Amino acid sequence: MKIIPFIGQLARRIKRVIDSRILKRWGNTAKKKSIWDEEFSSGQWDYLENTNDDPIYLYLEKYGNGGSILDHGCGSGNTGNELDASKYGSYTGVDISESAVKRALTRSENNGRVEKNEHVCADIYQYTPGRRYDIILFRESIFYIPNSKISVVLDRYRDYLKETGGVIVRMCDRKKYASIVRLIERHYHVVDSSPAEDANIILVFR
Repeated sequence: MKIIPFIGQLARRIKRVIDSRILKRWGNTAKKKSIWDEEFSSGQWDYLENTNDDPIYLYLEKYGNGGSILDHGCGSGNTGNELDASKYGSYTGVDISESAVKRALTRSENNGRVEKNEHVCADIYQYTPGRRYDIILFRESIFYIPNSKISVVLDRYRDYLKETGGVIVRMCDRKKYASIVRLIERHYHVVDSSPAEDANIILVFR
């Protein structure tokens, strides 16, 4: 008799997960912000707050020229706090979650990086940079943009690159997001990428 309520709970949980994934890509700003705030506040993403060994930092050091970085989907501030402070001049992290941004600000304060780091709560579709950057980073965030809108978003932000700047995209699953890889390779000049045998994919393009 107890198995029926359990199945009902499981079904509702699965539905919430599916609805969340859909709304993160297709929902309006308020709905997306609400979902991300709830997840960061609940600690759902705490396990990702230590990524010091991520190869993304090698690419940022190589192509950043010690300059400025704009990080879309910065979360709780990994990039701005784990990247060697001597390898960049300034950092702007943007995330739709106010909860995530608050955590990122606290980490920057604790690490003595408030003079280098700034964090902004904004939707990627609406944010307008106030300057040009050496690197614009999409770290595990571009796949939350519908494929049909990725080129529009990338083209808009490329206007905020310095003349020698570049865009870096990192995704956790090369096969799962193969359509995004093909889109970038087809429309942009890829100057570097992670080895083909890596499950993850990092693309550097202009």
